[in-house]
Amino acid sequence: MPKAPSQCTVCSCTPVAARSRSVVSPALMLAVLGLHAAAFGLCAVAHADGAATPPVSDLIERIERLEASNRALAGEVETLRSRDGDAWLTEQRAEEIRGIVTDVLADSSTRTSLQSAGMTAGWNDGFFLQSPDERFLLQAKGLVQARYIFSSVPDATSGVTIPSNYVSDDVENRSGFDLPNTQLDLRGHVFGPGWQYRVRGGFSSDSEVAISQNPLANLGPGSGDFQLIDAWVRAELTDDVALRVGQFKLPFAREQLVDAQFQMPVARSTIVEHLGVGISQGVELAFTSSDVRAMVAYSNGGDDNVYGILKGAGTMPVNSPWDNDTVNWAVTGRFEWKGAGQWSQFNSMTSPPGDEFAMLFGIACNAQEGDPDSGTVSNQGEPNTWINTTADATLFFGGATLFGSFTYSYMDSGSAFIEGSNGLGVPDFFDIGRNESWGAVLQASYYFVPKWEMFGRFEYGKADIPNIGNITNPPGASSLFNGNDLQIITVGVNWYIDGEDLKWSADAGVALSAVDGIWWNGANGWRAAGEENEFVFRTMLQLAF
Repeated sequence: MPKAPSQCTVCSCTPVAARSRSVVSPALMLAVLGLHAAAFGLCAVAHADGAATPPVSDLIERIERLEASNRALAGEVETLRSRDGDAWLTEQRAEEIRGIVTDVLADSSTRTSLQSAGMTAGWNDGFFLQSPDERFLLQAKGLVQARYIFSSVPDATSGVTIPSNYVSDDVENRSGFDLPNTQLDLRGHVFGPGWQYRVRGGFSSDSEVAISQNPLANLGPGSGDFQLIDAWVRAELTDDVALRVGQFKLPFAREQLVDAQFQMPVARSTIVEHLGVGISQGVELAFTSSDVRAMVAYSNGGDDNVYGILKGAGTMPVNSPWDNDTVNWAVTGRFEWKGAGQWSQFNSMTSPPGDEFAMLFGIACNAQEGDPDSGTVSNQGEPNTWINTTADATLFFGGATLFGSFTYSYMDSGSAFIEGSNGLGVPDFFDIGRNESWGAVLQASYYFVPKWEMFGRFEYGKADIPNIGNITNPPGASSLFNGNDLQIITVGVNWYIDGEDLKWSADAGVALSAVDGIWWNGANGWRAAGEENEFVFRTMLQLAF
């Protein structure tokens, strides 16, 4: 195919197609080439061999007309190129983008189909596994608390040492390390967020079991056993109403409802350890709105620790089998009103700087009746009745807290007994009649720098057991109660290294009066003693994950 000339050999005019290096559409190219061919033909005719030579002035005029036409044609070509050329490039670019999008969509569809057979996993305030459709969720959490305790009873003198140190401990100083809470916690939901579950267990650091009259000693190898704490399923019936079944904390004392890692001092108060109802097995119905929360449970009864090893109610439901028939009926209910703040704030006992103001008031009651399970009808006495109530108030100021509670316990104990007094045999039951006790807790804290919190707590407890002298086996068991009021002052500090996930705590406390055996709280450092001013120092490092 002959090559189009790039310049007229006669008049040296340059064709537009040669001067334009930009890419244009084929239609536009053909139009330009046609116009140029016409102009070039005129030049060729003017210079053809043998043709009559026109006057020079005519040639100059013709050339000027041709150059003017060429310039006009060049302007039109530039206009067409800038308009049609850009549109053509945009269409091309759009086609390329459409192809890329199609490829990406096809690739993402393939990846989604692969994910549907797998799981998502990661860390979100704890390790978790979750299905892509979010219907199934498993959260794995844990807790390690490493603690040191020093306990001193000044000028300790032995009162009665039978049946055990629950009555009186005549050793002046005791100290050592322990692991009060080492827990593994699995929780989440199945078939959607409306079906929730929790399975939590802990390694025991104190499997103290009474197996003989003297002494009642720690079994040693029994410590470290893995014991079930929580095991329940919760169904959300509506947005506000939920039903829970299994083993769980009864809805009673706020201190006990808050998990161990979210407490403020190193350990809960001695008052709530004795007058609270703890964990049981049963069914619970709960209602929650924006400002009100109410819970009621029907269960195997509260965990009776009101008088320590002196069991006035006799129910110990944790991990008990169905035929451990120690209660005829038991109902526990709690009502809460939130005056300010968010419900999630009350999962803890502290209020870090920057948190909004929050206020919570709660009241609760537990009522039950039953006979201790002796295995023989002839050995059982009258049923035991236990009614206890509590009221509490919590104020969070975003850097400071104030908490107070009052708990009252009433028992009519026709079949009271000393835990383990007869070793492995059937215990002796005693009628200690109507008895009552009550206690109050006042606790406050203040963050003096963003991660450092100082706190103080005062506990007061009083008991009245008029017929405790009826207990004759084992001898001296009546010395569990010497009429002393419980009075403990505790002060301490928390360093929130990484919030409550990594925390160091230390506190020191003094018992202003001698601690009677019924208030024994040896697991947290407070020993039964015959002397006033018992001193306890505790320090603990906590890791929650």
